[in-house]
Amino acid sequence: MAEIAEHLLRSTLELCGYARRSVATSVGRVHVMEGEGTGPLPTTVLLHGLGSTGVHYAPMLPGLRAQVRRLILPDLPAHGFSETPRLGLAPDVLFDGIAEALDEVLDEPAVIFGNSLGGAMALHYALARPEMVRGLVLCSPAGAQVSAVEFEKIVGQFDLDSHGDALGFVDRLFARPNPLRHAIAFGLRNRFSQWPLRSVVDSLSANDTFTPEQLSSLTIPVRLLWGTGDRILPESHLDYFCQHLPAHAEIIELPGVGHSPYLERPGLVAEQLLSFLHDVETYELDPAMEKVPA
Repeated sequence: MAEIAEHLLRSTLELCGYARRSVATSVGRVHVMEGEGTGPLPTTVLLHGLGSTGVHYAPMLPGLRAQVRRLILPDLPAHGFSETPRLGLAPDVLFDGIAEALDEVLDEPAVIFGNSLGGAMALHYALARPEMVRGLVLCSPAGAQVSAVEFEKIVGQFDLDSHGDALGFVDRLFARPNPLRHAIAFGLRNRFSQWPLRSVVDSLSANDTFTPEQLSSLTIPVRLLWGTGDRILPESHLDYFCQHLPAHAEIIELPGVGHSPYLERPGLVAEQLLSFLHDVETYELDPAMEKVPA
C-alpha cells in the first residue's frame, strides 16, 4: 500500500512539472525529484528520515515552489526509488550516497532542510561541504550524544515484531492519533522487517553522533525545529543541540506536533522554512565568528 501511494505521489509531482533523475553514486543510483521554482529565494533541498521518502514532502511543495529558485527531493539509498547498496546500509554509506548525489545535482549553495535522520545527513553535508550550504533547517535531527541507556531505548523502538509494536511506534510518531494509524503501522512494520532498513538499524552506534566541536563550528544560519509532542527522541536530544549549536542558531519549538511535523502540519513547517529562507538572504556573519586560517 505504501509503495502504491508513493508511486501515485511521484506521478502527481511529475504532472506538476517535477522531473525525476537517477544519479550514479559509489553506493548505487540515488533517485532525485527536482522542480524549478518561480521565486528568488535560494535553492532548497528536503531530506527525509529513516523509512520515509522524498515524495512525502509533497504537501509542503506548492507554497515553497512559488518562492524559491529550485526544489530538490532526494531519496536516501535503499529508500523510496533509490537503489539498495550491495554492502548494506551503515550510516556512512547512507551519507556517501546522498552527498555524492547532492554534489551532482547542486549548481549553487543551497538551504538544506532535514528531518530526523535527514537532519543528521544535512548536518554531515554542511560540515563536509560548507561551501555548498547556505543554511540548515534541522527538524528533530538525529545525532545528539546520549547515554547508552537512552541510545538503546531509541534504537529499540524500531524493533517492530508485531502489529501492536508498530501501532505503538505510530502513536509516538504523531502528537495526536492518526486516523490511518493501522495502515501506517502495517507499512512501517513491513519496511523495518526487511533487510535494507533492518541493516541500518542494526548498524547504528552510539558513536554516530556530532561532537560539541562540530556543532559549534557551524557559521552558516541554522534553525532547529522541535515538536513539543516528540516522543521518538528524548528531551535530552533537544538539550544537547541547544547547548552545543552556535549562539546564532535559532531554536523554535512547534506546539502540538510530533517527531515529523511536516506530516502533521505541512503548512506550519513550510511557513518556518520560508521565514528562514528570507532570513538567509539578509544574513551577515559576525566578523568575530570568522575562522582564523591555520
